[in-house]
This record gives sequence, structure tokens and C-alpha cells, in this order.
Amino acid sequence: MSASKHEAGNLSRRDFLASAAAVVGSTAAAGVMAAAMPVPVAYGMENGAIGDWSADGSKNFEVPASNQTNATGSDGTYREHNGAAFPADDASPIPPRAVPATWDYECEMCVVGAGGGGLNAAARAAELGARTICVEAMGLHGGNAQEAGMCAILGGSKLQESKRFAFPSYPFDARKLADWAIDEYHYAADPHLIYRIAEAGGTCIDWMGDCGVRWRLGEVPVYVAPKNSTLDHHVLKMKDATDAMFSFGQKHGVEYHFQSPAEALVQDDAGRIVGVVCREDYEREVYIHATKAVILTAGGFCNNKALLKAYIPTAAMGCASSYLTAGETGECFRMGLGAGADVSGFNSSASFDGGVDWEAEGGQWARFLYDGMTQLSRQPWFTIDRCGNRLRYMDSRVHEDGANAIYALGDLATIQMTPPGHRSYIIFDANYEDHLAGFAQEHCRKLITPDLEQIEKVPEHYRDWHHGVQDAIDADVLKKRDTLEELERDLGFAEGVLVEAVATWNETCEKGEDDYMYPMPPEWLHAIATPPFYGCRIGGNLYGTKAGLLINDEMQVISTGGRPIPGLYAGWHTAGGACGENSYIGDPILGSLLGDVSLAFCGGYLCGTYAVKNEIEEA
Repeated sequence: MSASKHEAGNLSRRDFLASAAAVVGSTAAAGVMAAAMPVPVAYGMENGAIGDWSADGSKNFEVPASNQTNATGSDGTYREHNGAAFPADDASPIPPRAVPATWDYECEMCVVGAGGGGLNAAARAAELGARTICVEAMGLHGGNAQEAGMCAILGGSKLQESKRFAFPSYPFDARKLADWAIDEYHYAADPHLIYRIAEAGGTCIDWMGDCGVRWRLGEVPVYVAPKNSTLDHHVLKMKDATDAMFSFGQKHGVEYHFQSPAEALVQDDAGRIVGVVCREDYEREVYIHATKAVILTAGGFCNNKALLKAYIPTAAMGCASSYLTAGETGECFRMGLGAGADVSGFNSSASFDGGVDWEAEGGQWARFLYDGMTQLSRQPWFTIDRCGNRLRYMDSRVHEDGANAIYALGDLATIQMTPPGHRSYIIFDANYEDHLAGFAQEHCRKLITPDLEQIEKVPEHYRDWHHGVQDAIDADVLKKRDTLEELERDLGFAEGVLVEAVATWNETCEKGEDDYMYPMPPEWLHAIATPPFYGCRIGGNLYGTKAGLLINDEMQVISTGGRPIPGLYAGWHTAGGACGENSYIGDPILGSLLGDVSLAFCGGYLCGTYAVKNEIEEA
């Protein structure tokens, strides 16, 4: 496969996946980054409470009636989210502290966050000789990254070279890849930053291999994964990689401080960031002196209502849930704002399909991805908007070129996020369980069952998808009604809208041939005729905020005055700009030019590299 520069900029996403499949001469399944986290202990909250407290930390709050907490009103206007469902609800900048009289800890580099990005940043800085402290709010390393399924990169790694794979053409050319991506981002992204991502993706994967991560190539060579993982299901696969990077950091002297959430940056009189204030063991306030640099790699703000409304309004309206339950409350972003940082990537985020609207019934916003109900919602049910119009389904079964399987997850999210009212509705009847095997959805849509490999890593309650579905029925999130008229009323439809839409659907099922613009295959045409009837509100399932601190291509945080803030670096997703502005799903490859976990890994690697280069070697 070859392409000129001009041609590379106009290749479609389908061309992209076709090229990947052609390299291996098969139609094998490609992986996706299906992230899912057990509920962490949050600062000041009892274990298991995440998502269930109000903005001021109290668990004593009124839960409004269902018809008052829908994401949108019956008149089409946006209705406020229920703040009690979010772990955080504050968009205000966090101002830096003054230099203290004495410091509690000393280092050259302080890395905030021990997820995929933070582990790589700390390991890289220590490998290059910097005395490094890494602070983490949780009690263990890995963050959300440990639960991802696959790393997605478009070429440049040794494994991909072994298969002569690169996109948009082989041999790998970072400039051609960046040109293609910039076109996909509608020229709304910084080309220097996109080029850096393209250039460094394969280098980062190879470096992690040298650090001890035992990679193997996916059957479609866009993906790499730890060797102990399998491609048949994507549950908790990347833990092997984050464990290896934690071990590498330990061997090179990284000092990890767990259960120590960062609270503020420390800035000296000259404007340089020289440290971090942390809450050690969630109790004692300590000052960490970072004589060379502070690196912010604590993720984005998927679980902060106020930040979503201010910086990613499409996600605030169109997403019904988040599946990043480890942090994502945005403190590092707010610290950067407090230090005078600018913002990049406005109104961009990344979502999967099937965000279940637990919040509409007073439930929590952040949900485990494999909670059973989420998996059930992602199947090809009869789906309509509030006007009764059918919505297209995007199939994740792998066909000839694999493109549908890769992009179905994000494209369907956009379809579900953008109807009038920013919600979609799935409807099925009492026979729903009989249809699941025939739907045959793959990757992170595959239902969790107790016989899956590595199932022991999944919280016990979620090892059988039936449990989560029953939770949803009990909470009236999945509404179970004896008649369609009752279901129509309780989902908030105008009289006759749902009943008429179902009648039309049933006629189609009886004919055995779908005449819709985007028809369902005959094997998916199942009449909705047997009570009880089920219905659920869904939207996007948010997995990454793409708005964040403005950085240059050396990962330095840039102020509103256009200059680097001395001593401050940020990796994705604390930083923004990886897919430009105004993107619903951060395409071209499920989040950015690198898949989300790959982007975090790469950002951390770049942060550690350039922080040492700029602040130690050149200084």
C-alpha cells in the first residue's frame, strides 16, 4: 500500500482499517481499550461511596423524582445534572501555595498520579537520572490504565515493523500519519503536537518493552497487548503492563507515595513551580520540594460535573455516565488553571456507546464498564429517539475489513448522544435473553460471564452480567412494565409515540426484511410482543476528556500569555489538545491518534524525557 502526502490526508477511516487487515491477510478481531475500574477509596469518603455523595461531601441529600432529573426536559431544553451523582462539582482554579519555611520531602521531579501516564513519567525521569517522587491518591498503582484492553498505535513499533505494517503507508512515516490525522481533526489541532504523538507512539511502546513489558501484536496490527492477555475479551488486560512499569520505576529509585492526593502546586516568587502540596494518608498536609519540575499526569475530569459543563458541554449533555471510576475529578487541571495555564481541546471528549442513565433515577454517574446493564444496553435492540424515530446501530462484529468493529463503539456513541434531548431509548420484551447469542457482539460489548479468562480480576458482583441487570431493574433504571403504554408513560414519551414506533417495528419483524435506511440483518429482527416490556434511557459512556491544559510539543504547560510556565509539565489527559476541538469521540482511532491508554503511556514517556532534558541536562 502506498499513498502520496495528499492522498494520506484524505484516506477514510475504513481505508485505515482495511489496510490493517490486509497486512495480516485475515479478518481477525481487533482489540479496543475497554477500561473498567473497581471502586476506589476516595479522600474523605468511606470505601464504596464513590458517586453517591453530594458536592459538599454529605451523603444526606434529597434525591429528586425521576421526571425532574432527566438530562433534558420534555421541551428539549437542557436540564441540570444531579450534582449528588458526581464525585466532584467544582470548576474553580486552585491557586498555587507560597514556598514554605521548610519542606517535608525533597526530589528533583515530582510526578502527580501513578496511572499509566504517571508510571511512565516517573520511570523515564528516574531512568535518566532524576531523583523522583510519584504521588498517588489511590492506595495502589495503575489507575484507570491498568484496566484497559489494548494499546492502539498506527505504526512505528518494532512489532509492527516485523509485519511491515504502518498507516497510512509502509514504511512508517510520522509526517504522513500526522497529515492524515490533522485532516481527520478538521485542522482544529496543533500540527506540531499531533506530529509528536505520531512520532513517539512506537518509540514509547518499544521503550516499555525494554523496561519489562512483554508485548505481543494483535491479529490486526493496530493493537499491541501484554503477552498474558487474550484477544477474545477485553477485561482488565493492561494490568500486566502497569505492574511492569511500576516495578521498573522501583528498581530505578522512584519513591512512591500512595494515599497522598495532591492539593496544590507550590510556586516561588519568580513564578516557577517548585513543588506540590499533598494530603499524606488523607490526613497530614505535606510539602514536596521538586527542584527541577512537577509533572501532572493524574487524568482528566470525567467525574466533575462543573468542569464538564464549562469545558465539554457536548459531553455534559450527551453522556449519561462515565466508566472511569478511579479519580477523574480534575484537581490537576484546576491546579494548572490556578497557575495561569491556558486550555486546549475545548469541547472534545471520547465516549463509548451504551451509557446507561442511572443518574436520572438518582443513581451514581461513574459506573463499572462491565456492570451487566451497560453490557446489555450495547446490544442491537430496537432504539429510538424521543420522537419515535429509529436510530442506526453500529455492528461490532468483524467483517471483511474490520473497520466497522473498530469504529462502531465510538460512532454509535455519537448517534446516541445527539438526538433531540440528547438521549436515546432501547426497547425490548421478555424474550431478550434468547437473542443475545445471535447478536454476537464482540470486544467490550461481549457480556461478562463467570467462565471468562482472568475473571478473578473482576469485582465478584459483576462476574455474571445478570447481577447488574437486576440492579438496574431494582433501581427502575431499566424499566420493566406490563404494558407498552405504561412503559411509554414512565420513559417520558408523548402519548402514542412509543406504542406506534413498536407497532411499526413489529411489522418489519413479521416481514423478515428491514426497509430502514440502515437495516438490521434479518437475524436481529425480533418483535416486541411478549410482556413484560423493558426500556432504558441511554447516552454516551464517557471514557476520556480531551479538553485540558495547553501544552507544547515538549509537554510544557503554556500560560495564557503564550509562554511555558517554568517547571510545569503535563501528560494526557490532564493536558488537552490531542484531537483538536469539538470532537464527540476523539477520532480517528477511539480517542485520539493513539488509543486512550496508549496516549497516557506516551504522554508520560514524553514528560519524563523532556523534563529531564530541559530542566537538568540543558540547565
